[in-house]
Amino acid sequence: MMDIELYSSDEMKLVNDVINESIDCGIKIIERVSHHVIDSGGKRIRPAVMLAAYKSLNGKDVKEAVPLAASIELIHTGTLIHDDINDRSAVRRGMPTAHTKFGTSAALLTGDFLFVKAFELLSEYDKEVRDIITQACLSVAVGEIIQSQNITNIHLSEKDYLEIIEQKTASPISASSRAGGVMAGGQAAHHDILEKYGLNLGIGFQIMDDVLDVVGAHKETGKPLGNDLSEGKMTILSIHALNNTNNSKYKFLKSVILNNQNPMEDILEAIDIMKNVGSIDYARDLSVSYGEKARAALEELPRSEMIDKLMLMANFAVDRNH
Repeated sequence: MMDIELYSSDEMKLVNDVINESIDCGIKIIERVSHHVIDSGGKRIRPAVMLAAYKSLNGKDVKEAVPLAASIELIHTGTLIHDDINDRSAVRRGMPTAHTKFGTSAALLTGDFLFVKAFELLSEYDKEVRDIITQACLSVAVGEIIQSQNITNIHLSEKDYLEIIEQKTASPISASSRAGGVMAGGQAAHHDILEKYGLNLGIGFQIMDDVLDVVGAHKETGKPLGNDLSEGKMTILSIHALNNTNNSKYKFLKSVILNNQNPMEDILEAIDIMKNVGSIDYARDLSVSYGEKARAALEELPRSEMIDKLMLMANFAVDRNH
């Protein structure tokens, strides 16, 4: 139900129209790579949050916010392309990644193109809005660097993990929410509330992504089971499991994380260890707690249809199967 609400609104159709206009550049390879990624079924959670936040503070004309929402999604898409290159990922959303299908050079340049088009759209807005989005972009870049430096770091703490996902995933969602509120006008305190909402939603969203990496159905998530384990990425599940296993299980889990050529039976055994020590339940509960924090932040705003929609988005972020 939540997916239908996110994708079928007239506003989201306008966002998609702006995105398609932005990538219609006359250069076939850029258009093909862009459409390959953009048309593959992303959740559009960032523009959806931004538009709902704008309307929640009684923004006068949602059409003025549409190019900004499109800009945010173009930035996200460019980031995905570059992340997949950096992570050497072969599959995203059940399809070959852009660099796998079209080559690294074409994918890399298309990611750059999408960033430029996004900031072209962003240039239409005032400095406060531009600063919100550019600061989020900086946070994503820093988060990606820190995560890449901690691949296979079995000593990564839960606190460090949360800081990484706050920068990589939560900051652009938080920025989307705040920027929507700023565009609508109103009180600065309300903008702070929307920022807090987006931050907690984003953290809960990423934790649930990490859960789905080990329990989600391949046809739903579009990724191979245990993909994070295969790539040596430290998630809340691997951190919790390493902290709660005995010597033999610890050594086996450690070996899986450190080895990027694991057979599937070893990945499945590592997932069983996570299940048996309660890591999956722990991560689910943590994700839900951040969803509750996101909803609690909204309690400080006057209740409306759009506030209810933002609360539903928080529910979706932490209670989904893909």
